[in-house]
Amino acid sequence: MYEPTSHSDQFLEEIINRSGRNLIFLSTEWCGDCRAIKPFVQDIKTEVVKTANWFDADRDDNIEVAKKYNLKGLPSFILFENGQEIDRIGHGERLNPKQVLDWYQATLA
Repeated sequence: MYEPTSHSDQFLEEIINRSGRNLIFLSTEWCGDCRAIKPFVQDIKTEVVKTANWFDADRDDNIEVAKKYNLKGLPSFILFENGQEIDRIGHGERLNPKQVLDWYQATLA
């Protein structure tokens, strides 16, 4: 089962500004939609890491990064490339794995 890794706000800022593709998965424990997708996150991560780096962020632990990038919806997947946000999915709606993978594949085109 997927278990997220904790990161500091400072570390996430460094990740966001790294070269290459960097995807941040934003969730939190109290979020029902986050818990609903959690059993599928490892499968999503397995696909994403073929073409991007993957990092976890907890909305409550990383509140400064969440505020700075206007990350309000949970769960969210946010893709950065060379320090610029490319796209995001998740604005507070329940996501299914196919939606997330289809979204990610579209970012590769």
